[in-house]
Amino acid sequence: MYRRGTVIGIFSAKGGVGKTTTVVNLGMALAQKLRNRVLIVETNIMVSNLCLYFGITEPSVSIQDILTGKVRAENAVIKYEDKLDILPGATGFVKELGPLDLGRFIDPLRRRYDIILLDTAPGFGWDVWAGLRVCDEIVIVCQPEIPSVMGALQTFMMAEEWKIPVIGVVVNRVTNKKYELPISDIKKSLGDSTISVIPEDETIKESVAKGIPVVLSAPTSSSAVEFSRLARAILARIKGKKRARYGPRPRRSRRVT
Repeated sequence: MYRRGTVIGIFSAKGGVGKTTTVVNLGMALAQKLRNRVLIVETNIMVSNLCLYFGITEPSVSIQDILTGKVRAENAVIKYEDKLDILPGATGFVKELGPLDLGRFIDPLRRRYDIILLDTAPGFGWDVWAGLRVCDEIVIVCQPEIPSVMGALQTFMMAEEWKIPVIGVVVNRVTNKKYELPISDIKKSLGDSTISVIPEDETIKESVAKGIPVVLSAPTSSSAVEFSRLARAILARIKGKKRARYGPRPRRSRRVT
């Protein structure tokens, strides 16, 4: 039986909630456990900025080159810190590509990687639906504010319609101000599906300016600790599902002499 990696999409109905920050740091934290077995893919075709979080202003090849047939996916991979692989997007791309078949190049990559994270576009546009179609599971990112939580509920409905399991919700950029929704209320609204609470952290802004994920630039910061904890939870979930699917390994019988 060939290896089949898990594709996890990171979704948010609203922009500005820290979705790409979550993808970058979750991916890096996972790659510290699974060296060279984690891939991040930019699927926000019209507003691609994933590469900027790694200090890359303009990649030589991009996801758009793959989709237009100019290059094969395996030839567009960028290695970061010899641990994490990235398929970035072109930051200046403004052309309309129409309906996308992301599975055409993502499915073959499942044999090469244990985990593939998709950095999706915000909202519910055509590129969001294209990303959802190739996902095994999704993570929803929101802020502790009413419009953002409502958007998370809509994303739950979208996933339910497509029968895509939701791993859980990451409540991001939490400041504990009075105007924010309490985490307990968010858990009630979202069915107690919150799996991570990431605090607002100045070190994240510094990490973006440096082009280095915060789990590397400030590993003991409050946000980095939570991203690492999220990575361990997701890794445990994936390993648990694989054990349940394939069953325990048979014990070798001792040879009697």
